[in-house]
Amino acid sequence: MVKRRAVLKGSIAFGSLGLATSVLGQDHSPLVVHAFDGGTYPGSNDLGNWADAGSFANGSGSGEIENGALRLEYDNAGWFGSNVSQSIGDYQYLTLRIRGDEGGEQSDFTLKIGGVSDLLGNLTDDSIGTEYSTVSIDLESVGADLENPQAVRFNFWQGSSGAVEIDRIAVTTDPDDDGSETPTETPEDTPTETEPDDGESTWDVPFLDRPPEPDTLPADITGSTTVAELYEHFDDPYYVPRDFTDYLPGETSSTGQAWTDAEKAEEFGYDETAVQNNISDGSLTLDQLGTQALPYVQQLADNDFPAHATVKLLPRLALLPDETEDPGTHDDPDNIWDETAGPTQATNGPDQFIQDRWPTDARTYQPDEVRVRDRVHDQPEYDDSREWGSSADLPEDVLNNPDNPIHEMVADKVDPRTGESLGGDGFTANAPMEASVEIHENGGGYWNQYLVLKNTSEVPYFQDGMVITWLGPSGDAANLADGHWNNPHRPSQSLGHPQRDVIEVIHPDYEGMSAYAVRCANHDEPYHMRTIYPNQQVAMEIGTPANADRWSSSSERQDAVETMLDSLHVELETNLSRNDRLIDAIDLTYRVPN
Repeated sequence: MVKRRAVLKGSIAFGSLGLATSVLGQDHSPLVVHAFDGGTYPGSNDLGNWADAGSFANGSGSGEIENGALRLEYDNAGWFGSNVSQSIGDYQYLTLRIRGDEGGEQSDFTLKIGGVSDLLGNLTDDSIGTEYSTVSIDLESVGADLENPQAVRFNFWQGSSGAVEIDRIAVTTDPDDDGSETPTETPEDTPTETEPDDGESTWDVPFLDRPPEPDTLPADITGSTTVAELYEHFDDPYYVPRDFTDYLPGETSSTGQAWTDAEKAEEFGYDETAVQNNISDGSLTLDQLGTQALPYVQQLADNDFPAHATVKLLPRLALLPDETEDPGTHDDPDNIWDETAGPTQATNGPDQFIQDRWPTDARTYQPDEVRVRDRVHDQPEYDDSREWGSSADLPEDVLNNPDNPIHEMVADKVDPRTGESLGGDGFTANAPMEASVEIHENGGGYWNQYLVLKNTSEVPYFQDGMVITWLGPSGDAANLADGHWNNPHRPSQSLGHPQRDVIEVIHPDYEGMSAYAVRCANHDEPYHMRTIYPNQQVAMEIGTPANADRWSSSSERQDAVETMLDSLHVELETNLSRNDRLIDAIDLTYRVPN
């Protein structure tokens, strides 16, 4: 990247702001996840995050708080979840202050955190007794993802009955420290699952408390496994039969697709008649979906992907090829620059990323259900806590704002939400991903910035609410409405396409370049059309007036595309937050028409 003048680097900015830094191995006060000594359970934990339970024999299924502890009575049923949406990289142990009615209950339930799931007794050498004691799990040793812990979850569908009482859940640097002497407080940067991160929106989205349990795929999945066996709640509340029958391969338009759904169905042995006859009661088997569904579902099960999301994606998994498909273009370009950048893997090396809660698809179009399905697309209409622009012509104070923190985000990889580094020195993302950049020319006076993203993990990502930021050739916001999203895994280019929240901010330190930000806002179509599948690509096009004088030589063009790629960041949505904190931080509240 060639700058006109030096820019303040993130590390200097951190020091000047006096932000605290952590040192590996340094002792930290325990972080109490849940103390069960007040607050709003079920509903939230001591971090201000969502917490709940279901299917237990007491407390209407959620357990009961008794004498400052949560009592869970189980008879081969019951789940508990308490979200931890922040990094716990400064800690090593998860500690439970717990007792049981009989003792030995560590073999009665599984514990899941940071992508690791096993019987509690397999994760620790400690035992549960009849008196309170501390049971600790060495999170580093068991391989938990400390940067993305997701939640502390218990699952009691293990064939046992009994009761446990949990006095406190904490993460600590000492296996014997249960956090009992630590005052608890809610971190400012902790988002909730059920509302935007600022907590001030008056637009209530009626999410399910959690996907109904059990939300774990079966251990033994074969061709004879049925949809109902994969997830018993496939129809209510997830509308999987409608997701199949509304878009049968032989009945959908395939405009613009190089390889149509009908052609894929024939190639893969997809039995459309069996789908029509058997999906309503869930008796449809994976073998009846052809050659593709079974190995993909087995792959998701191997990666602890949630069952409710798996069945939602079955209509597309059955038509998903083994090879990587070309995402294509909306309009065939007259010319493509010889100079390209990438593909390159995200330089921050993100570990496995699982969105463990996928919205319902609302095929009935009931208003409350549509608000869940289209919570990003409909936000400008209903969320009155923010002022939304709706024109392709951005206000001058947005286009020319040298103080927008997006400038440090794209140039120096500084997260505008936290002031901390995004963790890489080039293309970054919060999920395993690969990216490449091209410039497409149309009609001589018009360019498309063409960004290709490839999912390099073994699990799918939903793209709704995803924010993409980068530096690219300035266009003075003249063509922001002229943008396209190319995803080959939908029946036609128009189905499931996103509207976009888009801004361009002219960068004060890069000649001829602007910082861009786009948030995807899908609508109407089911989530299997809003998904980036493993080993598959999507592409975004943003229109820009041509500036041939500025980018006239091959070296200048090469510098431009490399700058675009090095500055690129992709932030997939987590915790159903719509990425509200990020859009607030960079003023990404302009919905362009398309």
